[in-house]
Amino acid sequence: MEGIEYIIVVQCHLVVERCSGYFCEKAFNERVDGFADLAKDKKYRVMYLSCGGCCGRALQRKVSHLLRLIKAKEGLTRDKIAVQFATCITKESHHADVCPHVDYLKDMIKKLDMDVREDTHISSLSTKRRCEGEYQE
Repeated sequence: MEGIEYIIVVQCHLVVERCSGYFCEKAFNERVDGFADLAKDKKYRVMYLSCGGCCGRALQRKVSHLLRLIKAKEGLTRDKIAVQFATCITKESHHADVCPHVDYLKDMIKKLDMDVREDTHISSLSTKRRCEGEYQE
């Protein structure tokens, strides 16, 4: 995460209809779970976006739009921005199964030549259920 100043957290569009994102935001601010490798003393900017709905194709347009704007308005380049997929996309939980389009989403972001990260809040109950085989990894 060296050099990263801005993180785009991508949440499942369907899950966002039900979930406020509180635990993801809390994990970011406390630098735990999927954000544990971020420097605690460094200020990062963070933006939360939905994938745009299945199949997630809108995500590339949203991120491309942000890249153009932030470069023009602030001079911030894509090498300073990471895309982090929320746990509701990357892991099975009470919200849903792993997103069936997760690899497609990652590929789209990689085509934009950006860092791809996974996971935000890691629920202890969901982790327990994964260990017991109730949820897939």
